[in-house]
Amino acid sequence: MQNQVKWCCFAVSLFATSGVAQPLYKSVNEQGEVTFSDTPQPHAVDVQEIQVQPGPSAAQQQESIERAKRIESQASDLGTANAERAQQRKDAQLQSQQQAKDEVQPLPDYNDGYSYPRRPLYPPVISPPIQPERPILPERPVRPVQLPAAPVVAPRR
Repeated sequence: MQNQVKWCCFAVSLFATSGVAQPLYKSVNEQGEVTFSDTPQPHAVDVQEIQVQPGPSAAQQQESIERAKRIESQASDLGTANAERAQQRKDAQLQSQQQAKDEVQPLPDYNDGYSYPRRPLYPPVISPPIQPERPILPERPVRPVQLPAAPVVAPRR
């Protein structure tokens, strides 16, 4: 569906350019506004005729359509080839994994049938016993202490 829309837009754009072979006029009025039209503006200060290149011929249009079809078919072929290679890589990877599983041999058992008892790796965590909450005692009032007036000097020895 998208390809049909693309082709329609492409064809319309090619055919639309063929009708532009008429001369165009660029007109500038007193305020400096520029106008492009197929006839010169009556009160324009500056008028210039612009020559437009004609669009591609019918042969060129047909050639570009064919080229676009070739490119699209090549892209489709490449997409298919890439998908096949991806599937082949996936199949080869699965096959190599299966071969690796088949080649794995169990290790010999050196325990002679003895199995060690299962113990935890670390000693169990023993939490300290929960102690009952102590009652909160009221604070004792603090009595001010009288400091000596002179500094106390320690006796010499």
